[in-house]
Amino acid sequence: MPLSPGEAERAPLSRGKSFALLALIILLVEVIPLAYNFVTPALPEIAKHFGTANVGWVITIVTLVLAASTPLVGKLGDIYGKKRMMLVSAAVFGAGSLLGALAPNFELFLVGRGLQGAGMAILVLAYGLIRDILPPSIIPVAVGFVATGMGASTILGPIIGGYLIDHFGYTGVFWAQLLHVAVVGIAVAIFVPETTLRTRSKLDVLGAAILGLGAFVLLFGIGKATAWGYTAPQTLLCVGGGLAILAGWLLYERTPKEPLIDLQMLKQGPVAKTLAASGFVQFVLVSHSMLIPMFVMTDPDLGLGYGFGVTALAVAVYTVPTGVVSMIAGPVGGYFTRRIGPAPVLVFGGASLALGSFLLATLHDSTVQMMFGQLVIGLGLGSASATLPNLIMRTVPAQTQGIAGGMLNLSGSLGSAIGSQVMIAIVAIPGVVLVGRAAQYSEKGFVYAFFTLAVAGLLAAVMGLLLTRNKIERPVDATAPKSEMVA
Repeated sequence: MPLSPGEAERAPLSRGKSFALLALIILLVEVIPLAYNFVTPALPEIAKHFGTANVGWVITIVTLVLAASTPLVGKLGDIYGKKRMMLVSAAVFGAGSLLGALAPNFELFLVGRGLQGAGMAILVLAYGLIRDILPPSIIPVAVGFVATGMGASTILGPIIGGYLIDHFGYTGVFWAQLLHVAVVGIAVAIFVPETTLRTRSKLDVLGAAILGLGAFVLLFGIGKATAWGYTAPQTLLCVGGGLAILAGWLLYERTPKEPLIDLQMLKQGPVAKTLAASGFVQFVLVSHSMLIPMFVMTDPDLGLGYGFGVTALAVAVYTVPTGVVSMIAGPVGGYFTRRIGPAPVLVFGGASLALGSFLLATLHDSTVQMMFGQLVIGLGLGSASATLPNLIMRTVPAQTQGIAGGMLNLSGSLGSAIGSQVMIAIVAIPGVVLVGRAAQYSEKGFVYAFFTLAVAGLLAAVMGLLLTRNKIERPVDATAPKSEMVA
């Protein structure tokens, strides 16, 4: 029986060569977690260097561009080749890293971060390339290695990034990212084969543009609310205008044959609840990664009532335990997902996020107290992250799991973008103190922020509770009678 193009391409690969190619793909995908883990410890220095209180945009712009570009890049990979688009994405990421290192002002620096966000859409291409070129027998293991590699970066990233920041300044992490993506990108170009599989697909460029514009206008208004006033006309105009554009985007998404999101799928209760939970979990994840360095690196001698005055490298003491616990909790959460179902695991994960955030809001006077709260958060992140993909796979039929997975990534990216901007607005509510060119926040502002994250964790747990009522046991079969479909 003749082999399909994909099978013919995979057949000659030995097991050893397959894992060597997988290692190169994983190393290239590592640009994604490092773009966060390298940069978050540098946020205080970036704010001081550029004299800005809008440091939240350093994270927001990345997640915003990533959310809008991922569906487009995935389809471009199907049309022109996944390896080719991976290399294009790597080049875009490298250009963003170079601009981040050389930018003379904050505006150009954010352009560089936006380019990095566009390049980070590489993950959706990596999964597709693995599926197309590796032997089918090792694909499940290969996908697991990709996730494990990204988890390992949450441990090593803050350590390496902290060292670079302490010795070379914030620009050191951007030069390191440029070197990494250049070296690995060249290796991928030389050794990794291209898939011969191609599909015809239509790009919803207008939909992505409307989504990006609406989210940007909304988040810009939220970010400026403290300076302008929460009821100022310009604040209300930006927030209202952003919401109106997003509402228009939802209406527009009814028209393309291949939209960014499937509105019919959103009408399925379990899908909408899972996407909401993903947004809340990513809201907590990105917000914590921003707040912790800002909190612990603050000099206690400033008399603000908080801070330990640690170096960028020492921030790893507070963040690495979270990554370790998260990596352990992920497989354990997967085990319990198989035993008791994904919804109860999501409840546990969301409740752990809420408890950890509550502990940080109320107990943050010592390193031990901070680390305890961070450990509980790591438990929640690992559990919730492990169960969300399983929830999606159990709530949609097999033929639409790719679309649902893209929607899950989109909701997570939007949650991250909203979280990074909302947190800066909340910590600034009690007031901002300028120390030199750097903005410093009050202890009360951080307490407000951590309590907000506790609420977000609780909302994720509530989504899990609502999903337990759906009794999700198997994927919905689109051909099944309505009486058999999950509500």
